[in-house]
Amino acid sequence: MTSTNKEPAPERAGSEWLVGHPDDTPSKRPRATKAEMEQRHAALVSLTYEHGPCSVRHIYYRAVVESVTGIAKDDRGYNKVQRALLHLRRHGDIEYGLITDNTRYVTRAITWHGTDEVLNHVARTYRRDLWATSDHRVEVWVESDSIKGTIYQVADKWAVPVYTCRGQASESFVYQAVEDWHHEPDPLRIILYIGDHDPAGIEIEKSLVEKLARFNDHVVYFDLTRIAVTWDQVEEHDLPGSPPKKEYGYPLAVEAEALPPNDLRQLLDAEIAQYVDHHQLHVLKTVEESERQILMRMAGEVA
Repeated sequence: MTSTNKEPAPERAGSEWLVGHPDDTPSKRPRATKAEMEQRHAALVSLTYEHGPCSVRHIYYRAVVESVTGIAKDDRGYNKVQRALLHLRRHGDIEYGLITDNTRYVTRAITWHGTDEVLNHVARTYRRDLWATSDHRVEVWVESDSIKGTIYQVADKWAVPVYTCRGQASESFVYQAVEDWHHEPDPLRIILYIGDHDPAGIEIEKSLVEKLARFNDHVVYFDLTRIAVTWDQVEEHDLPGSPPKKEYGYPLAVEAEALPPNDLRQLLDAEIAQYVDHHQLHVLKTVEESERQILMRMAGEVA
């Protein structure tokens, strides 16, 4: 006798079988035609090269907004995008580096083959501290790893740290961040926050402010500003969302990944730039290049 509690069969590679979703029964849905799959793949390749590097979720939202063939705003649509991007990378249509995954990382000790290798590394990566003489220290806090992967190149350009809450930030994580502030207590801490515009996202932001204030205890002045996603951005960009799981004063729950990646990077770049002394930056870049040449000579890179 066949059990009525049998788990749905796993999804078959290369098919449009979709099972295991709430309220679904295992059933075979109509498969996309070859022409539809080719059209879908071409659109995803184009979107990835336009918006990458970014997460799968970012591409999924762009596919929803652009009405890519067969991609609806639901779990099935996301799964289709995820499978297609994997296929396209494996077949060389999309460079692997254009899709980011900051949820997995490796921890290892840094070792060297010798002092020459150390000197070469220092010479290549040497950077002056842009914020050493500034009245501000800028930080970026994000709700999720996927957002970090999308905006990290901007943060690296301006040499600002990125903190990932991964949902509600743990007390230990926030405590250590504030301890770092106390080593340089004078500059004003500017915190640029990026998170979902939904009940959970708003609560995560409020909780973060409370924890930062509690551990800081007025030692360092700080100012936290949500730069994305705001409701004005939802309306301006007509961002896709879902009915919120509970009332929070807005008709839609909108994930940060719904904002186009290039727009998000440009927004963050402009926000950080307003705190930079650009004349001092030019001076520092000149000094930095001179000092890099000295280091390269020490490493034997320059005659």
